[in-house]
Amino acid sequence: MNSLSHTLIGISLATNDQWATNTRNQLSSATELEWKRTIETLALHRLLPLVFYSLRVHNLTDAVPSLYLAQMQAAYFQTRLKNTVLLLTLDGILKVMGERGLHPVLWKGVVLADSFYPELGTRPMEDIDFALPPDEMDEATAVFQSLGLLPMPDAETSDAVYFANHMGVACDVHHRVRLFEGFESMNLTTKLKPRCLKADTLPVLEPNAMVVHLIVHMDGHRSETGLLLSWIVDLVFVLRKWGALLQLEQIERLMPAKEHLVSLFRIISFFEEEFEEKPPDCLANAARKFEPFTLAEILRQRRLALWGLPRFHGWLRWVVSRLGFRLRYSRPELYISDLFLGFADALRNLLLRKPFLTKISSIQASSESANGIKTSC
Repeated sequence: MNSLSHTLIGISLATNDQWATNTRNQLSSATELEWKRTIETLALHRLLPLVFYSLRVHNLTDAVPSLYLAQMQAAYFQTRLKNTVLLLTLDGILKVMGERGLHPVLWKGVVLADSFYPELGTRPMEDIDFALPPDEMDEATAVFQSLGLLPMPDAETSDAVYFANHMGVACDVHHRVRLFEGFESMNLTTKLKPRCLKADTLPVLEPNAMVVHLIVHMDGHRSETGLLLSWIVDLVFVLRKWGALLQLEQIERLMPAKEHLVSLFRIISFFEEEFEEKPPDCLANAARKFEPFTLAEILRQRRLALWGLPRFHGWLRWVVSRLGFRLRYSRPELYISDLFLGFADALRNLLLRKPFLTKISSIQASSESANGIKTSC
């Protein structure tokens, strides 16, 4: 039998009710400890809102203990409320920017929550992510300030400016996107019809660029966050909606390093292996050449990363906690198996890295020798 975490993640991805009876039986028979650990796991991976929504859609909420159902329900309604405030603010920003002839491009959470996930309250987001041409930043700053969103110097980077208001709404505004530098001659944006926003269309990354951005962003934060399931699930909903528009050659061209292609293919293979999620045809054959992540590995990596392991300060933090000292911030429970298997994961990934990259080179060579025929879905 699958773990309770696996089953609830499967519920969040299910598109029909064929397995509802078996699922109901497992939910009803799960122990208190299983529920406690599973809810903690889903919270760590920011999946509680999506799982609650899916349980409700499939009429399975009565099979969940009331205490844990209430936690999931609270996470869902909090997410829905926060996302509603963010989208109302975004409506105002886009309206004024349109009047001033500015050209924002939206990405990540706000686009996914509005147009890819099944419902607004199912995808948590912390802020609104923009990209703007550098020469429009002064005018854009005036727009944000006119709407009560003030620059936050402490959060500013060389590539982006952060704006926030007294209601906690924040905008991360990039005036330089290093990921796509050198591809300025390519059209990397498209228009998307929003589901919740009032705007007629949303300017967003085109399908291949969006997939590349999601993977590179995830890999860039892996040492701090581990493999975060909510970011991995983002990819599933993008592939479902836009899979037929993807081109393998374009994804390969935009990826800044082969390691990111490995991550993409291992994730696609993971969902096909663990949840029978059919990948887009153009990516399926390539993905099946790679060993998939396992759910246990993903959950383990997340727990270890939040402790800072396997880096030295992470080990020091863990040892201090084991000696009974109270840490400044709470962290997830670690199992002894995490320490041993986490090391095994790192060693296996290191040993597999070269063969993986060789496979990538082989895939790219096959694509390039196709006499100019694009590998598209």
